[in-house]
Amino acid sequence: MASKKPAKVASSQKTVNTLIGSSVLYFGNADKPFTCPSCGRVFLKGFFFEKDGKTGCTRVCLAEQV
Repeated sequence: MASKKPAKVASSQKTVNTLIGSSVLYFGNADKPFTCPSCGRVFLKGFFFEKDGKTGCTRVCLAEQV
């Protein structure tokens, strides 16, 4: 006879990962690039994240400010 596998037990704890901030597409020019206040990264075009008037080049940099 084949042995039976143990039944799977559903876990009642579920983690919800919420993302901080909203992404904004930035198009700058040479006179006014975006500079991240947390890490100092500078770029002319790309995405940055903002929440409550604070900005960051990544969600990690934004989390440091909020």
